[in-house]
Amino acid sequence: MQNIIEKLKELSNQVDLKKRFDFSFDFSDKIFNSVETKRLKTHQNPFEQNVELKWILNKKYKSNSEQSFIDFWIINVWGGIRGFKPTEKNIDKIFRFKKQLEKGRLSLDCFSTISSLSKISSFLHPEKFVIYNSRVIYTLNWLILTCENQNGLTEKYYPMPSGRNRIIADFDMNTIVNVSHISEYIDKVELFVSQQQAYLNFCNFIRKATKEIYGINAKPYELEMLLFTLADKEIFKDLKDRIKITTRNKNCKQ
Repeated sequence: MQNIIEKLKELSNQVDLKKRFDFSFDFSDKIFNSVETKRLKTHQNPFEQNVELKWILNKKYKSNSEQSFIDFWIINVWGGIRGFKPTEKNIDKIFRFKKQLEKGRLSLDCFSTISSLSKISSFLHPEKFVIYNSRVIYTLNWLILTCENQNGLTEKYYPMPSGRNRIIADFDMNTIVNVSHISEYIDKVELFVSQQQAYLNFCNFIRKATKEIYGINAKPYELEMLLFTLADKEIFKDLKDRIKITTRNKNCKQ
C-alpha cells in the first residue's frame, strides 16, 4: 500500500483540513457541560472542533461506568444515524462490538452496522480506531484501484458500507471494482478483505500511514478525516476523468 501512502502525502499537502473538513455539530447540546462548550467554542473550524470533541468524549467514556448515553449520542446526534435506536438489541450489539475489538475479530452481525459502531470506537479509543464509513472507504478503494492494482490484483479492496452520499450511490464502487477486475471476477477470485477482518485491517493501515503522511505525533483520525474530505471532490473528479465505458456488439445491425 506504499503507492497509496505516497499519493496521500501529495494530497495532504493540497488539502487544508482546517478549511475543507465540513462536518459540524451543535455545541449547545445537553451532553456538554459549560466548560466543554467553552472549549469547543475556542476553535474556529469544524476540523479542530471535531478533534476537541474526540478528547471530550474520550474523557466522558473513562469517567462514566454507564456509557450507553454516550454511545447513542455519537451515533444518533453527532453521526445523524437515527435508525440505530437505543433498543435492547442494539445495546447488546454495542457491548459485543466492544468485546470483539479486544479479541481482534468482528462478527458479520457487527460489521453489518460498522458505519455506526466504528463511530463509537473512534471516540472510545481515538489512538487505535477510526471511523469506517462509505465516504472513507470509497476514497480508499479508488486509491487501491488506481495506485496499486493498475496491472492486476495485488491489494484487496475493503467492503463498502451503505451510505447516504449521492455520488457514492450513483457511481457504485463495488461495480467499478468488479468491472475493473472482470477476469478475476469471472474466475471467482476474492477481491475484498473479509468482513470479519476489514475494520481492524483498515485501522492498522490508517495508524501506520498516518505517521508517514502527517508525522510521528499525528493521530489516526487526521488521515481518516482526509479520506472523508477527498471523496466528493478529488476522488470524484479523478473517477470522472479516468472511467471510460465501451460497449461492443459486432452482431448489432443498424
